[in-house]
Amino acid sequence: MPRLLIVLSLLVLIAAWVARWWFWKRVRDKGRRVGCSMSVSELCDKLGQPRKKPNDVKDAAALGSALRDCGLRLLERDGLVLAKQRRTGWWSLKILPVLVGIIFVFSLIFQRVAPSWILAVGLLIIALHVLLRVSGLGIELKAVRRGLDELGKKGGFRRISEEEAVVDCAKASVWETILPW
Repeated sequence: MPRLLIVLSLLVLIAAWVARWWFWKRVRDKGRRVGCSMSVSELCDKLGQPRKKPNDVKDAAALGSALRDCGLRLLERDGLVLAKQRRTGWWSLKILPVLVGIIFVFSLIFQRVAPSWILAVGLLIIALHVLLRVSGLGIELKAVRRGLDELGKKGGFRRISEEEAVVDCAKASVWETILPW
């Protein structure tokens, strides 16, 4: 039974890693070569979400990630609770693999449970977390649309090609958040 859980969990994690590479990394690498006339700080200011640290990056990939993040903040401001949970809640638990690893090490030291069961349960917890993250991708796509609508009201981009590249990167950047590392 633990072997079956380990295999199923690894299949989910590998599928998520491949999907992240296919949908995000390839588009991000292409978007980094597209220069834009607007910086990340200017985009955030136009959307009414000023950054604490100025960011002068002007490539489509960085602007797409910023557009998605500002869209989540706008949805949160509009009262959508899921947007706040997606941005700051337990959904974005980046420390989960470390916690599972610590539990695994201490369980091995004290030898109360078989190591195969500890590994199976740890991988299962991480796989379920990844599945939960994948199930919430619609909220982030809604945030991209909300950010783009708000940006259209404030003037938008100077060129259509810039806007298309940033929107493609923003839609692809939702896959960046599915893995907890």
